[in-house]
Amino acid sequence: MRLRLRLLLLTIASVFRARLSITAENVLNLRVLPNDVDIRALSSDRYLPLMDLGRINIALRAGLLRALVRNRWIPLVRVAAIRFRHPLRIFEKFQLRSRAIYWDDEWIWTEHHFERNGRTIARGLTKVAFVGPGGIVPVAKIIAEAGERVVSPSLPSLVAEVQRVEEHIREGQK
Repeated sequence: MRLRLRLLLLTIASVFRARLSITAENVLNLRVLPNDVDIRALSSDRYLPLMDLGRINIALRAGLLRALVRNRWIPLVRVAAIRFRHPLRIFEKFQLRSRAIYWDDEWIWTEHHFERNGRTIARGLTKVAFVGPGGIVPVAKIIAEAGERVVSPSLPSLVAEVQRVEEHIREGQK
């Protein structure tokens, strides 16, 4: 059962939580459950779905649930990278801090920090677009649906580096 129960609980909880800006840091308080582990620690294949929850939480807290459903927009991850530092053991509590750090016309870059007791456990980065029946949805339209007027932060050096790597990978596929 991938993260369906957590997703359901997150969606229900979003109804009762205050809205946050699409640019605000979103925090999820989580616990390593028995189905999350391989042997004794959080399995490496669980981090990316947890990062999905972090991004979904951003959309929910920004008030985008109705727009996503109404317009049949779904998130599409093009790039995902993660660096692990310390293990998370079964039943340990941790926080996932997610925030949008940059966007252009089509893609949103989000940063994810997994923390336990103020200590960084892992750090991830994703490049995501929303896709609807007509293709990729412009980020400006998503921001407008959230009722905000924000401009993208300047291009972080981390994103610029990953974009260069992505270009090399794309050229190698030709």
